[in-house]
Amino acid sequence: MTSSRLSVLMVLDSMDAGGTETHVLSLTKALIRSGQQVTLIAADGLLHQQFEEAGCPVFLFDYTRLEASADATRMVRIQHVIRVREVNCVHVHQTPSGLLAASAASQLGIAVVFTAHGTYYPQSCIKTLMQHSKAVISVSAPVQAYMQRLGFPSTVVPNGIDLSEFYPSNSIKLRSELGIAEDAVVLMYASRLAWGKATACDTLLRAMKDLHRYGWDKLELIVVGDGSKYEAIKALAAFIEEECGRKFIHVIGKQAQMNACYNAADIVVGTGRVALEAMACGKPVLAIGNHGYFGWVEPSSYEQAWKQYFGDHGSNAAYSRYLFASEIGEGCRSPARMQSLGAEGKRWVEHTFHIDSIIHQVMDVYRSANGETS
Repeated sequence: MTSSRLSVLMVLDSMDAGGTETHVLSLTKALIRSGQQVTLIAADGLLHQQFEEAGCPVFLFDYTRLEASADATRMVRIQHVIRVREVNCVHVHQTPSGLLAASAASQLGIAVVFTAHGTYYPQSCIKTLMQHSKAVISVSAPVQAYMQRLGFPSTVVPNGIDLSEFYPSNSIKLRSELGIAEDAVVLMYASRLAWGKATACDTLLRAMKDLHRYGWDKLELIVVGDGSKYEAIKALAAFIEEECGRKFIHVIGKQAQMNACYNAADIVVGTGRVALEAMACGKPVLAIGNHGYFGWVEPSSYEQAWKQYFGDHGSNAAYSRYLFASEIGEGCRSPARMQSLGAEGKRWVEHTFHIDSIIHQVMDVYRSANGETS
């Protein structure tokens, strides 16, 4: 069978500005640039306008009601979108949206592709999703190994980074808005504030307190993201600032324009897609994720960083405020090293994770799921 134009239905729980949602936005833009048709169904969120500006029609779905009658209605609506948009591949990423869409597509004989973004899915849900899927994509080798342990093969396709979206910039607007002095050294932590990543953020805040006690009074932190622990993180930041007698932790919630956030920082602390986006912006990255502490991402550790997904799916040490403080202090004392890490990281992301290269791997998976040859 020869390759035909793809009509892909992307499915998300919502259009919030998290790592999975940003990944799907980059993927959507690249597919549309390559001449494919893309449609999105999701609950509303910060990225809504960006999807529409990319030329992707958006159908709003509310997944908060859980009763069976609501699911039945949503199934009918999803199948209507599939028919109207002449969809030939449904790409799911999350639950509960993925379970509903995969079931609806399977009833119509439409191929389903599932991308596993981590090992955090409930096993019953992920097994059901994979049973509906013609193909499974894993974002890293550890996720692929996890899928295999559950009895399902998958293809590793890295998260692609849109270099027209993430690039170095001298913009200081965010720093100015937050009242950060020009000579401050700014760290940024970006994550969904839940699960292990919220614990990592909590530990980082306590490390910032220690650093200020050691005399790092020009060091400031911007925390980007929300989640179930957002209010707890905000309260901890206020408590630490009260103890230290000055404001130096800025908890600003979720943000749609992440490029501006990365470029406001001198150092980015994060994991997974955040690490890759920050490196695309030329920033040195201290990798800390759900699994634990990885460390500075540098040429000698690129392979290991990728295998462990920057601390999300593997790590080198447990969370420790003293370890965090020590490593941050070492980085701040070595500005030339930080500049070098930023430049080397940018080149690595451009060479290895450019979305325009990754998109061909994704399209091969789509066409394989449809029984086509590339």
